[in-house]
Amino acid sequence: MLHCLLVDNQSYVEDVRVTAAAPTNRHRERSELSTRRLLEAAGDLIVEGGYEAMTLAAVGERAGYSRGLVTARFGSKDQLLKALVERIIDRWNHRNVLPRTAGASGRASIAILIGAIAEQMERDPSDVGVLYALMFEALRPIPELRSTFVDFHATMRADLASLVRKGLRDGSVAPGTSPAKEAALIVAGLRGIGYQWRLDPDGFDPLPALRHLVSTTESRLRGGPAVRGASPAR
Repeated sequence: MLHCLLVDNQSYVEDVRVTAAAPTNRHRERSELSTRRLLEAAGDLIVEGGYEAMTLAAVGERAGYSRGLVTARFGSKDQLLKALVERIIDRWNHRNVLPRTAGASGRASIAILIGAIAEQMERDPSDVGVLYALMFEALRPIPELRSTFVDFHATMRADLASLVRKGLRDGSVAPGTSPAKEAALIVAGLRGIGYQWRLDPDGFDPLPALRHLVSTTESRLRGGPAVRGASPAR
């Protein structure tokens, strides 16, 4: 009898815990959904009209919520921008792809990295539109935004240079290739393609250009005529 009472009591406690947890989980899910919608709305407004268009009231209206919720969730326009930048950079960080290069040569790793960017652009062009809109806004006097993208590009160049050096060691990259110059050239190619697409989204298709960037980069790193007589690697 005592055993039955203990079992029943334990079941009751567990039921109470489940019942109490359910509203908490639903609240968290609703909070995550509203945050995602608010950030998506902020990104859309940045793309359409720049930083000035991304007011708290406009974000709330676009997402279907009140300005009060936007203020309660983020506190200020600057904090909303910070959250948007963190979300986009986290989703578009090239380091998310680096694990896929394990076991590949240095040259092949660079091709994998650029190819993955093309795949991401094809899969989610709206997000890459926000990324480039934020990059353009970083040219304006918004110090935090500028420093974030300066670091973003510096890290990407450093990682690409590291892959070039890996290729020099494993023989997949031609001797004499400059890691720093190649890294700068690849990032410049990516940003140039992105710029043309943002400027003329209906008239310029970035995907063929990205695929061509992969093939020409591989050819150059392999030791085509463009790299003969190049300055010593550094």
